[in-house]
Amino acid sequence: MRGRSVFDSASAGRYGPKDVTPDTIAPLFFLATSLLLVSGVLKLVRPRATAQALLDAGLPGSRAVARGLGAGECAAAAFAAAAPARGGALALALVYFAFAGFVGSVLRTHPTAASCGCAGSKAVPPSLLHLGLDVVAAAAGLTYLAKHGPSVGVWFARFGWGSVPVLAGLVLAGWLVIVVVTEVPPAWRAWTPPTDDQAASHADSHLVAEDALSIAGIGPGHPSLWPGVGADAGAPG
Repeated sequence: MRGRSVFDSASAGRYGPKDVTPDTIAPLFFLATSLLLVSGVLKLVRPRATAQALLDAGLPGSRAVARGLGAGECAAAAFAAAAPARGGALALALVYFAFAGFVGSVLRTHPTAASCGCAGSKAVPPSLLHLGLDVVAAAAGLTYLAKHGPSVGVWFARFGWGSVPVLAGLVLAGWLVIVVVTEVPPAWRAWTPPTDDQAASHADSHLVAEDALSIAGIGPGHPSLWPGVGADAGAPG
């Protein structure tokens, strides 16, 4: 890759915040930009779920409002990609901080909500994971702004033909993020570890079964408990 190295350190093996270059943050920054664009497009095409999520949170919600949010997200994503150092990266960070605030509010007031409406009709349940990723994306925007990162065109131009696998990697990473955010929280909610009450209930059921067998005169080692062995097995002929 042409251009500056990822780390510009005067002393090898010792890195710090000053050594981080825009190339270090660029993949995460443009991944967040792409996901924001996808989120905006989904709200424009299918605004109903977003409108419902807003209503559930006690905010004004309608298809027009949802589409307006989607248009704003698309504009912020385009601004971030085209001119990050001129305020686009800041716009991206503010949008993701707003996402984090909304998800945090939903988690506090409606922790079992089916979706936060971030991806149109695709259910994205609010979770601490979702909130954390929003904060990471916002931090990436602020860091890219501080490092005066280049636009998406300039950054990809540095790779030449190498931009093709880089783009493929970003697409794959974006898909993985969507899968994790949409599938992991429901799976976690569905799984509940066995409680002491459940264990006690199972033990009680086992004792009840043993008592019933004892009343019927069937104790441990009785022939009828063995498959294929009749109750009269072993009796003298």
